[in-house]
Amino acid sequence: MRRALFDHRVRQMRVAFHAAYAPFFQELDETKQEADDFQRRVDAGSAQWEDYDEETGAGRHYGEEFGERRLEAEAALLLLRKAFVIVIYHLWERGARRWVPQARRKPNHADLVAALTQASIVIDKAGLEELRLLVNCLKHNSEDARKLYVLRRHLFEGDFDPDSIHSATGKPFVNIDWAEIVVLTGDNVEHYFRVVQNSGPR
Repeated sequence: MRRALFDHRVRQMRVAFHAAYAPFFQELDETKQEADDFQRRVDAGSAQWEDYDEETGAGRHYGEEFGERRLEAEAALLLLRKAFVIVIYHLWERGARRWVPQARRKPNHADLVAALTQASIVIDKAGLEELRLLVNCLKHNSEDARKLYVLRRHLFEGDFDPDSIHSATGKPFVNIDWAEIVVLTGDNVEHYFRVVQNSGPR
């Protein structure tokens, strides 16, 4: 019964994730279609990428507008992915507190893992630890992010290096905004769904 209920909640969350995702993918598809159509009009000589009002001097760049729409949709998708990995972890955390008795009133991650292991409940320890580090990075901008960076560099912007030297000061960067440089894909979110689903009672 516990397993069926947990699986149901994970499935519900996955459905919610894809439902929230859909409008922004639609916006990306529509933007691409409109940009392709506009390019065909430019090629045919019936339109141009830049348009200026001769009286006011005001200008409009259609390519920039399409680019801004695409970036806004992609930014919204990234925010959704970050939000859902946090919710996914807390779903597992709440479940783990119910599955087995806890020695402490407010058990931490290590307490939950230990209690589940002692109760012979199979969990993905490595995956859960990675998810915990990611959630702490997103919620608290904590230095746990350095551990995550060592484990999964691909979850951060490609040109980011936490040990790089500031060109002006000649010193290492401080006060790194870790949460802002996390880059998640839909596949990353699906991976963490599987981690959580594989970390409960059978």
